[in-house]
Amino acid sequence: ASQGRAHLMAATCGRLLRHGGRAGPAVSSAARPRSFSTLPFTKISQKDDLTLPPALARDDTWAFTPLANVLEESGKGGMCSRMPSFRGRQDKKYVISRDASILDACKQMVDQRLSFLVVVRPSISAGNVVIGVATERKYVQHGAQKIEAAGAERSAFLAGWSLRDPVYRIMTPKDRMLSVTQFDTVQHCVALLREKLYRHLPIVSPDDGSLRGILTVRDLLRPGGKLWAPIAHLWDGTSVERIFAGAAADETGGVGEEVVGRYSIPSGSMISDAVLQMARNGLNFLVVTGEDGRIKGLLRERDYVTYGSKVAEREPFGLNSTNEAVDSIMCQREDMLSASLAQDGSSCLDAMLEANVRFMPVTCDKGERLVGVLTLGHLLEPIWQRAR
Repeated sequence: ASQGRAHLMAATCGRLLRHGGRAGPAVSSAARPRSFSTLPFTKISQKDDLTLPPALARDDTWAFTPLANVLEESGKGGMCSRMPSFRGRQDKKYVISRDASILDACKQMVDQRLSFLVVVRPSISAGNVVIGVATERKYVQHGAQKIEAAGAERSAFLAGWSLRDPVYRIMTPKDRMLSVTQFDTVQHCVALLREKLYRHLPIVSPDDGSLRGILTVRDLLRPGGKLWAPIAHLWDGTSVERIFAGAAADETGGVGEEVVGRYSIPSGSMISDAVLQMARNGLNFLVVTGEDGRIKGLLRERDYVTYGSKVAEREPFGLNSTNEAVDSIMCQREDMLSASLAQDGSSCLDAMLEANVRFMPVTCDKGERLVGVLTLGHLLEPIWQRAR
């Protein structure tokens, strides 16, 4: 009898712990509903006003899927249990040592076709401990600072000397970088998109600060190569022109002369002028236009990073960003991803997620002239409107 009472007391204590001090029913794991994850969730955000988009259907289990499982589905992570301890199988591709140079980072981003690298310090116990993230955007800003510092001596400016600076010069430190944990859900990450239109999210362990994986917007919103059900048909039959007409003012995109002026640069401009324009306006691309206003190409942050990675090829000839034109490194018109005002919004969303981009130039006159810029925020706005 005493043994029976002891077993009963142990079982009751276990249920009290699991239910925060309240005795809950003893439910077997087989009887638990399988529609939702039983993994614990971390705090959503430090901001109190962050509104979560609801799961748009009760059976939409993808919204509540933990990121550990998302990585497993996409082949970017290992098996995970209630307390995952997996390491992403592609760690080396995404990380760079804090002792590396900016040039090393440029070459790695170009070779691996990445727009960022997670800066780490090795740890025997935890593996790669995250200390920050180096991005194409920060590299452009760093280049702009160097160009401005040269002032009247810009003709003597050499892109190479800034590339030999340590990588932490283009690094956002961990306490200011956007990241998630393996316990957060798809719904949480979609909510973060409203706060910042990111392309990649490092997944960092809350226990030891180690890198657990890398998540892309495509992993979240295009699982299995198909648009996530709640957004798959948001814009069916709705043109980009109508999307712009109903959109709220957005400083990162839109339509009109002001947007066109901010996002375009004349053909023949120096690379240094383009870098300054992108850095001052917080842009990740510029549309290169001819004298007649027709589109000639697209200059992206990636093109400038690629340019930096080839500094050894230019130095013997004295070539640098102050004496080379944007035309020499831009993406040509025929290779640009763009939309027309008449294009269906759903096809634009699918194309943006397939290419893993957040912005798309919008053209008219059979693609000859820039009229605006479509953002991922424009296309996901209905989800947040429903949340409100």
